[in-house]
Amino acid sequence: MLRKWFLSTLVVGMLLAGLPAALVSAAAASYEISPDQTSVGVNKALTVTVKASELKDVYGYEIVLSYDTTKLSLQSANNLLPKNNAAEQNGFAISPIKSGNKVTFAYTKVGSAAGSEGSQALAAFTFGSLAAGKATVKIESVKLVRTDLTSEKQTPDKTVQIYVLNANREFKDVAAGFWAKDAITRAAQMGFANGYPDGTFKPLKQVTRAEFVTMLARALELPEAERQGTDFKDNERIGNWAKPSIASGVAAGWIKGFEDGTFRPDLPITRAEMTVIVARALKLDTAQAQAGQLSFADAASIPSWAKDAVAAAVKAGLVNGRGGNKFVPADSANRAEAVTLILRMAD
Repeated sequence: MLRKWFLSTLVVGMLLAGLPAALVSAAAASYEISPDQTSVGVNKALTVTVKASELKDVYGYEIVLSYDTTKLSLQSANNLLPKNNAAEQNGFAISPIKSGNKVTFAYTKVGSAAGSEGSQALAAFTFGSLAAGKATVKIESVKLVRTDLTSEKQTPDKTVQIYVLNANREFKDVAAGFWAKDAITRAAQMGFANGYPDGTFKPLKQVTRAEFVTMLARALELPEAERQGTDFKDNERIGNWAKPSIASGVAAGWIKGFEDGTFRPDLPITRAEMTVIVARALKLDTAQAQAGQLSFADAASIPSWAKDAVAAAVKAGLVNGRGGNKFVPADSANRAEAVTLILRMAD
């Protein structure tokens, strides 16, 4: 009993005190983090599991995770490292320690238990969902303690993304067989695209430049620019609802405006313009895009300033042509096309 108390106290203290760890060996453990569901409704629970492989003589561990506290709330953490045999005593775990956007959880075996080997699930973290949007959970560090109480610490840089969704949304003008129904429903659940007060979505309605940039910035959760205004000559025509997103898009390099210094927020966005913005937002490799190999029947009509972006977006599987294998670059994009493209980016 004395050894059990001594070891559990010493190991957990060592885990939390941050004592110097041994150098990571050549055969260091590797890690993965996975959720039990990639999308979850608001006010629902989900569990994220941390697993490890190539374990060698692991007697205890400390895991530090970071997570989006605006979207998720930690509810509990539990050890998953199994006993080696039925005779082995249950180990000792500390309650998760929360600090800002990080949580620390530690566990140790007790007594004369043998260290764990091979591939094992280490711990499960259960979160409650708070608000719609994209949330990231990341392994910041893992410290493993061996039976001789030496330790090694790693920073795996493993993340998982979870989408928190609003309640299911149905629009009376989006029929069950409509090609973009699933995308429209999901976009509404994620909160970056809204319907109209009359219960419609108007999927074929043209999307303005201001609307597209605003939806894109919301979906990708682009950080707000320090300066909310812009230097566009027609800045006063940009609605207050769109100014923060457009300013952020400019700061991020997504938005360039027209040669005359205007943004033209109310102008319907063309398919070429939309694709260029997407390519900039995702930092697609346009230099290797091979624009000359575009197979659209109207490839010659794609403006030179957009060809590389279109080729890169096609290669990435983000954009398709319309009927007759035409890209129709000058045609305006509709709301269904816009949310479908944005979801492909988010995924």
